[in-house]
Formats: sequence, structure tokens, C-alpha cells
Amino acid sequence: VWLKQAIENDICSGPRLAASGREICGVGGLMDWNPDFRRIGMDGLVLLINGPTEARAAVRKLVKDGVEWVKTYPTGDAAAPDTNDHHTLCMTFEEMHAVVATAHNHGLKVTGHCRATEGIRNALKAGYDAVEHGTFMDQECLDLLLARNVPCVPALYFEYASIQRGPEFGMSQRVIDGHQETLDGGAESARMILKAGGCLGMGGDYGFAWNPHGDYARELTFFVKYVGFSPLEVLTCATKNGAKLLGRSHEIGTVEPGKLADLLVVPGDPLQDITVLERRHDFIAVVQGGLVRAGTAKNQ
Repeated sequence: VWLKQAIENDICSGPRLAASGREICGVGGLMDWNPDFRRIGMDGLVLLINGPTEARAAVRKLVKDGVEWVKTYPTGDAAAPDTNDHHTLCMTFEEMHAVVATAHNHGLKVTGHCRATEGIRNALKAGYDAVEHGTFMDQECLDLLLARNVPCVPALYFEYASIQRGPEFGMSQRVIDGHQETLDGGAESARMILKAGGCLGMGGDYGFAWNPHGDYARELTFFVKYVGFSPLEVLTCATKNGAKLLGRSHEIGTVEPGKLADLLVVPGDPLQDITVLERRHDFIAVVQGGLVRAGTAKNQ
């Protein structure tokens, strides 16, 4: 939230952000990894809840913090195979519904880390505005997603990076195998959604030693080379669909008269070579609101 405010007040340069702040997860769930005897807590990262009443209270704290989106953890992940793997639920439907009702009352949107099939189904029935991952999606979930026109952001490159580089950072083979299952399931779900005409966005889990900040365009390349999307499909997901997900299609996402002039000028055609978007040191111009903020053109 503070970074967003700093950018908007020209204290520092940066992209347009939609701030979400601390995440919400059930006690004992994926994001509750510090045992009580350590006396460390998780307050700086996550708000832990037990039941709908605490779920509503957590959202109200986020309202006070100034967020726009509420991020939740309805399911586990391959990174925690012992107690919260990717087929585990970390929040009840009642908790999720309470989050949505409270958030919507205050004009906020809700999304969540949804891998397990039942977690995806619960999110869609509870009224989530978007779904992160949607890894193990069955036909019922797909039908719900399409009926409500809910965007899904698969975020698959992190799984690939974990598989490829996990051993360097001490990941067990069990965890790596879980990431492989997640990757296979997530790729299939993404193909299902695209084929059915659903809305997919591009995003990922970055900020890890094996998947650092700044490498975001690798997600786009990965969807072309591994998942089988065309470059145009990927770019549409990253731009037009991304704006739709954020509720800002009237401002950004496409190049049209009356919209904000946010453009990326690169030395090549990404429809022919999607990897040109990875070579950020070669960018000609990063244009934000009609102003050149970065790139070789700014330095000339």
C-alpha cells in the first residue's frame, strides 16, 4: 500500500499497482508456518482466522490498511507436503463467504490461492472476483468459472523454476515432485479455460532466490513454449485480460483513444519472438501515461 502511494505521489517511479496487503488464511493452514512456541507470529505477512467472525474482522483490518484487493489462502501448496499439500483445504466455505461479503461491502475485490478442486469450487460459489492458479479444475469448476466470468491467473513459471532449480536450494524430491504435479495440472486447466473461452490473466510468484523479481516476462515465454499458447493469446492475457481482471479496462489494457498511454516499445516483434520481452535492458521505451519512464530512448 505504501509503495503504491509513493509511486502515485512521484516519490519514486514504478508501475501502476493494485495493492492487496496482508493475506488471510485459516489457523494451521499454508501460511501459518511458525509454531506458537517460537513466539514469532505471522502478523506482518498474514492474518490468521478461525471462523467467519474472525474472517470478517480480518477484512476490516485490511480496509483500514487501505488495500484494494483481499488475498486469501483457501488451499495448500506443493511446498508444504506434510500438512498442507495442494489437495488440502486451508479455509472453510463459511470463512470464504464471510471474507467476500465483508470485502464487497467495502468496495474491495477478493482473490485466492486455489489449487485443490474443492477450494476452487468454494471460491467460485463464495463469490470470489478472481482465482489464482485454479490448478486442479474439474468440469464443474470450469462451468462455474465461465458462468460467473471469473478471471483465473495460472502462474505456472514458478513451478517450472522450482523443478529446475529446487535442488540448488535444498528442496526435497518430494516437494519437487509436487511442483511437477502442480505444473501438469495447472497447464491442463489453463488450456481448458482458454479453449472454453474463459478469461485468463498472466502473473506469477516472484521474489524467491530461484524465481527473482524482474523476470516476470519469463511467464509469457513459458506459456508459449511449454503450455502451447500462441504469442498473441499470451499477450492478450497479459494486457487486455489483465485490465479486465483489475476492473480497469476503461483505462488500460489496449491501445485506444481516451485510454492512458501506457506502452512498452521493444526492438522486435513479440508475435514472432516472445523472448524479446525478457530482454529488459534492450527496451526502447517504457511509456507511462504518455511519459517515457525508462528504456534506451530515455537515455539518449
